[in-house]
Amino acid sequence: MKNIGRLWRTVRHLTGRQLAYQLLHRLRGPATLYLSRKTPEAYFLAVPDADKLVSWLPGRFTFLNLTVSFSADIDWNYARHGKLWTYNLTYFDFLNQPDMPVERGLALIRDFIRQSADMRDGLEAYPTALRITNWVQFLSRHQVRDEVINQHLFAQVRLLSHRLEYHLSGNHLLENGFALLTGALYFRNSSWTRKATQLLRQELDEQISPDGGHYERSPMYQQLLLDRLLDTLLILRSSAGHDNGEQIALLTEKGVLMLGWLDAITFRNGDVPMVNDAAPGIAPSTTQLRKKASYLLPQTTPPTVPLSDSGFRMFRQRRFELFTCVGAIGPAQQPGHAHADTLSSVLYVDNQPVLVDNSTSTYQNSPRRDWERSTEAHNTVTVADEDSSEMWVSFRVGRRARVDLVTDTATTLTARHDGYRHRGIIHERTWSIGTGTILITDRLLVWPAGIESGQSGTARFYFHPSVPWQLQDGGIRAGPVHIAFRSATKPSWQVDTYAMANGFNRLLPGHCLIVDFTTSLETILTLIE
Repeated sequence: MKNIGRLWRTVRHLTGRQLAYQLLHRLRGPATLYLSRKTPEAYFLAVPDADKLVSWLPGRFTFLNLTVSFSADIDWNYARHGKLWTYNLTYFDFLNQPDMPVERGLALIRDFIRQSADMRDGLEAYPTALRITNWVQFLSRHQVRDEVINQHLFAQVRLLSHRLEYHLSGNHLLENGFALLTGALYFRNSSWTRKATQLLRQELDEQISPDGGHYERSPMYQQLLLDRLLDTLLILRSSAGHDNGEQIALLTEKGVLMLGWLDAITFRNGDVPMVNDAAPGIAPSTTQLRKKASYLLPQTTPPTVPLSDSGFRMFRQRRFELFTCVGAIGPAQQPGHAHADTLSSVLYVDNQPVLVDNSTSTYQNSPRRDWERSTEAHNTVTVADEDSSEMWVSFRVGRRARVDLVTDTATTLTARHDGYRHRGIIHERTWSIGTGTILITDRLLVWPAGIESGQSGTARFYFHPSVPWQLQDGGIRAGPVHIAFRSATKPSWQVDTYAMANGFNRLLPGHCLIVDFTTSLETILTLIE
């Protein structure tokens, strides 16, 4: 019965379109490529410089910080490191890494074609979409005309056009749209162009919030999607043979918004908060994206729209930057990349991380994946060791915390969430910003009355692994910050070890400050000169 209730709390948020396509997705057979007897002529497109991370060296591939060597044939279905690694292998990003020899790249494409009849994960819509883009970029950059490759590429675009990921939506469906438009322009297929344009218009309007944030609320996916948008915009600005003014206007408008959002949440040292599903070393940096955008988007200053719609805030002082999570965990119908981090925060001091989000080291269903998505793994408060939103499996969310903003000014932010309403509790947190101080006040209130509850809770503060710490009278020193506590009921605290994700499949040892309290807790962070 518990599992039935959790399943209902998950699927009740799906749209009618998702439900219909979920059924279709489960009923239809595996993806199969059908090659045309005659492939339309291909037209080279304007493409960006080869700037992908180096993931291929002769005989070996490295994705997600895991390297595999193939002594003979490449196993394009290699699954030992999980589905995401297999996906990365079949994306073909390596075609567009700097100095990829043309003949080597063509040999890899031909090997994939030779084995495509036995392909499994690599023919799913998402890797197919990314592969279409990478093949088109590689072939266009090197002006390669190959009838067999184009025949196979045309079949992949046609396959994608029939298997758009409406059952998932989110970043997958946007990637589908960008790839379909790229393939349509490469083969000058008007029906694909119309379909892709309609899809991108609909999904960009839905998925990009008025403040410019992507609705899945992951800075990493924001960077990936903006990079894809800019590459598509480059193609459109340079393509002839059809009226592309509408597409250019749409992508320009959304690109300006998305870049402005990244400017607003990027720390002064160039880092972005690793909140929700995010990991370093996957996406281009904000600096790289701004450089690329300088040739494609109108010169703009960051937008004055506050980070309201995407549910984040950034406080900047002379020495510190504080990033806070005060919104919904993600879109109701697609929270797969969300973490139960409501009312968490990330702190940088003197351009260095002090309090960090644990980020993401794996997508595989495992205890580590469960922990990384949990409330316990973030700089916020747990009640009865439960999650504020109900995380399960790898990408599922049942009950979701709902957030109300109480105060939202330049120096004070108060928000409440009801993620513990099933326990009769509201968690309220206030950040009060001073010149060299941050006061964090946590209150556990009775739901829905809002009066003091007498409930116990646990606050956690995760130090970056590089931050030294030591006990001091009345508190603890963590690098450049002294942390002390006040409460009517005396809190108890300890420092424990943890493993911080520093990229996929890469962990670093760090320390976490754990504070147990009853009803309310004041945490005073004071910068040390």
